[in-house]
Amino acid sequence: MRRSGLFLVLVWCGTSAGTVAGEEATYVGVKKCKTCHIKVYQTWKETKHALAFDKLSEQEKQDAKCTECHTTGKDVNFPGIQCEACHAPGSKFTSATIMNKKKYSADPEGQRKMALEAGLIIARMRRTASSATMSAVPTTRVLISRRATRR
Repeated sequence: MRRSGLFLVLVWCGTSAGTVAGEEATYVGVKKCKTCHIKVYQTWKETKHALAFDKLSEQEKQDAKCTECHTTGKDVNFPGIQCEACHAPGSKFTSATIMNKKKYSADPEGQRKMALEAGLIIARMRRTASSATMSAVPTTRVLISRRATRR
């Protein structure tokens, strides 16, 4: 009886630990990002990406086909093409442990590594030939380092 009880406890702990670790990241929104990245936010808020949802009619704002592209995460609570559309949902990398200016100043590579391991995608910006807006393109180095941390 004792062994089976211990076995059940170990199975339960393993299952619940896997669930927490396996939870998908969720979107936190531009308001969370702008608290630390105000200069980037000030530039972004005037772009076509930021205003994408505002360009829709009231009827289009209710249409899933439209909101799929004109919101972040296909969610009208995150209107426009926000930070996380390129950098991934931020719930796992926006904690004060990871996004911390003092810790970043002391150990930029360590903080960067933690953010990448938590799911942050670092994108380099380039202008597209067809528009004056910026387009994020994930860098190969980041994609390789993200794959390496998943193994």
